[in-house]
Amino acid sequence: MEQTVVVVDVRDDEALVRGQRASACGQCAGKSSCSTLGSWVERMVEMRVRNGVGAGVGDTVIVAVQEGVLLRAALRLYGVPMFAFFAFGLLSLRVAHLLRAATPDLWAVAGSMAGLVAAYVWVALRSRHDDRIEAAIVSIKERAQAVPIPLLRRR
Repeated sequence: MEQTVVVVDVRDDEALVRGQRASACGQCAGKSSCSTLGSWVERMVEMRVRNGVGAGVGDTVIVAVQEGVLLRAALRLYGVPMFAFFAFGLLSLRVAHLLRAATPDLWAVAGSMAGLVAAYVWVALRSRHDDRIEAAIVSIKERAQAVPIPLLRRR
């Protein structure tokens, strides 16, 4: 995933970049006529990224995140809880039927909620050990133009 941003500060081998927040709405053909809440406000974001290409303040650069890392994070944050929600719910419903419980639907709801909580606890514990999502400047799209500073004349 790549995003075009502007460098606003440089320190050591890192750069602070600012750009419009990427969303699915930005690529939609009907974005000009859309009335979703996300399309009403232009959302700007700042983040610190690795600067391995020597970009300077004012440069327009391309920042990238590895696709595999982003996909794994999405599956961990959305896929695991959704799977746990349904699996624990179905398992609880089955147990309720085997025990001939009076309210099997209540068991299914409780099991689903327990699965969701268990999944988020697992995700929180696991995220401490996994690779962090790191963005890096991969190329300089446009160098900043040098602006001449007028000299003051003494009288």
